[in-house]
Amino acid sequence: MADGVAGGVEGGLRIRVMVQDGRIAAVDLSSTRPVALCAALTGRDVSAAMALLPRLFGVCRIAQTVAGLAAVESALGIVPTGPQLAARRFLVAAESLEQTAWRLLLDWPRHLGVDPALEPLKRLRQRLFALPFKLFPDPAWNRIGGARLAPALADLAAMLDGLQQTIRRVVCGDATGDGWPLNDRRSFERWLRYASTPTALVLRCLYDQGLADFGRSTVSPLPVFDVAVLERRMAAADGYGFCARPDLDGVVHETGALARLWWHPLIVELRAGYGNGLLVRWVARWVEMDGLLAELRAQFALLGEDPGVSMEQSSAGAGLSYVESARGRLCHRVAVIAGRVTDYKILAPTEWNFHPQGALACGLLDARVDDAAVSVHRAVALLATALDPCVGFDLIVEESRTPN
Repeated sequence: MADGVAGGVEGGLRIRVMVQDGRIAAVDLSSTRPVALCAALTGRDVSAAMALLPRLFGVCRIAQTVAGLAAVESALGIVPTGPQLAARRFLVAAESLEQTAWRLLLDWPRHLGVDPALEPLKRLRQRLFALPFKLFPDPAWNRIGGARLAPALADLAAMLDGLQQTIRRVVCGDATGDGWPLNDRRSFERWLRYASTPTALVLRCLYDQGLADFGRSTVSPLPVFDVAVLERRMAAADGYGFCARPDLDGVVHETGALARLWWHPLIVELRAGYGNGLLVRWVARWVEMDGLLAELRAQFALLGEDPGVSMEQSSAGAGLSYVESARGRLCHRVAVIAGRVTDYKILAPTEWNFHPQGALACGLLDARVDDAAVSVHRAVALLATALDPCVGFDLIVEESRTPN
């Protein structure tokens, strides 16, 4: 059974689950994601490579672009100005907000038979997609050192106010009052009892169907990187292999909203009861909406007119950067000689979370799935969707029972 299109230029995932006597006995994950797709950038002039980079990806294009620019600038010894960095962080936060809203208002409701909030989502996305044009006069803003920055501050301020009002109304509803984000389990459960937004209805379904702790595992959040160690791993001869199946000292971690909010007070309380299962993962995405709005406000305060930085710097070097995207930590590593890219590698969040020893596989293995009210396929698809791969996935469930 398929829950996505596991193909196209970006490839896809194949999730095969074997169920024996109401328990998931085996999980097989395979990927056709071309981790060497970014090799298409090698041999190109760095400016041409950065112009091509966003066209390689269907999702998280802004995060990919910002990570690529930062890696190249590090390699060339270019330091963008504060306003340029603020504009980029602003756009990454806006993209993450759009991706998170898509999950909360459309994808997750559809999985559980809840009516999606299509019109509010459409209006929200229109506002978010307009933001780059309010920052950069030239839509080709992905220039090394920064493009000409001329933010329309009054328009942006009004758009931020509108975004916040829409999100608090459509995602949270009136039941949170002025107290969102909620920081304790008692307030959260009160909100969940009375709210009627798609997000609240989805979370209540998880409780009602006994799926609140489904998929819990001992996989831990991705820690802060030792940049020097990561740079060596990605630069090595087997660097593409590492990017396909990453680990830190042999340990596979998870990345994404839950990893970022691991010590948020509400998440800590919910983890005590449900581990890193479905409920906690989805609540983390809900809570992060407020953090993304705060990030937009913080970066907005740092914006200002700026012409960008000249590229008249060193034309050789290596650089690594990482960005917290909607799906998790995204890393780019580039090497440049004589102004041309000689090596390019990308380590994406999907390769952590859908690693054969990662959060999905560990969360599924040995899980009980013998509740007649919930299909195995639905439960597995919900967990895969919560971990949010950047490509489609095909899901195959094979069930058998031991003869009496």
